[in-house]
Amino acid sequence: MVRRLVLLSTALVALAAAPAASADGTSAHFDAAVASILAQPYQPDYVPLGLDSAFDTPVANDAPAEDYTSGSIPGSPDYPAWPAAFSQVLFASADGAPLFGMLALHTGTRPGVLVVHGFNTHGYASVVRWAAMLYANGYDVLAADQRDFAFESQAGYGYPNWLQTFGWKESQDVLAAGQYLASQPGVGPIGVVGFSEGAQNTVLALAQDAHHVFSAGLTFSGPADQDTQIAQDPAATDALVALVTPHETTACGALADAATYYGTTGFDILARETAMHAQTAVQAPLLNFYSADDSLVPAFEARMMAAYEAGDPLQQTVELQRGEHAYFFDRWWQQRAILLYFQAMLPGNALAGATPTVNETPGGAPASTRTVDLGAPTRAWADAQLAPYTCDPSQGTPGAG
Repeated sequence: MVRRLVLLSTALVALAAAPAASADGTSAHFDAAVASILAQPYQPDYVPLGLDSAFDTPVANDAPAEDYTSGSIPGSPDYPAWPAAFSQVLFASADGAPLFGMLALHTGTRPGVLVVHGFNTHGYASVVRWAAMLYANGYDVLAADQRDFAFESQAGYGYPNWLQTFGWKESQDVLAAGQYLASQPGVGPIGVVGFSEGAQNTVLALAQDAHHVFSAGLTFSGPADQDTQIAQDPAATDALVALVTPHETTACGALADAATYYGTTGFDILARETAMHAQTAVQAPLLNFYSADDSLVPAFEARMMAAYEAGDPLQQTVELQRGEHAYFFDRWWQQRAILLYFQAMLPGNALAGATPTVNETPGGAPASTRTVDLGAPTRAWADAQLAPYTCDPSQGTPGAG
């Protein structure tokens, strides 16, 4: 982090001098993209005003917290209608699990972005604002579900089949969604942006991307290790599982049911869900953002990710001092960060704009002044933070495998 901030001024010059069309995934482009994002004003006291211009009809801008709640529920007054360019699609994951998504394509050839939702009952509906913003900036976009969320369950494609696993199977769903987007006519290089559990699953999917479906990855608030994440507050996790996951009431119960269905064990499921270890297998450029005041993903998980990216010139983890979880306080800055990153990191990206579709609150200092120094955590330190198996500590530590 310190090294890259020292390079801020020279990297900004490099980014300005190099058109997006020449972005090639090199470390120079990556450093320049990160520096450009950190140079943007970040206002933790953001005030949502006016309209979100990403939509066909007037839609009020709102606080990011709405993306977790009523703003993600179809039929709610806070839920915006999808732009007419989007239509629902149905595709299959690698094991045949049916998945819904919302797809929008421009004419001609454009870069694409896959938007990956978090652990939210209504799946892709929770990222409607991010998908619409990307399409408004010229990208082909797919906001895709992972298995056994509300839309799949309502269609008969969920419980008791295709059960959720909190990351293992869902990362395969993310990769399948990327492949589906890549198969559409006119779609060029593809980026992927994930939020919360979807951020974790984005990292896991990138690690499995042997055919280079994705050219760049960006995440916000992803657990570094799912078992360790659950262990931080099992009661809160159980309450969230009961709210989100059809017919399940606890994390351990959901793991047991999934283990039976997929012919494995809960321990082995969680052993496949350590994003910090998976990070070492990721070949595409990967930028991770966290917030130190996150009430769901503890701040130390950013350091766990930083420990396992050390030495990789195409990976970096940044932690902001304030932002809460996944959808950060400053919606303008987060939109701008996403657009700048993919503008720079998708090969041959000729899209000239990187324009947020919401208002900016004045008075924000550069994001680089609002970051946490993650220090130089070692992999040994990160491994020491891994929790024993949350459902039976006597079995050991899944993430250590």
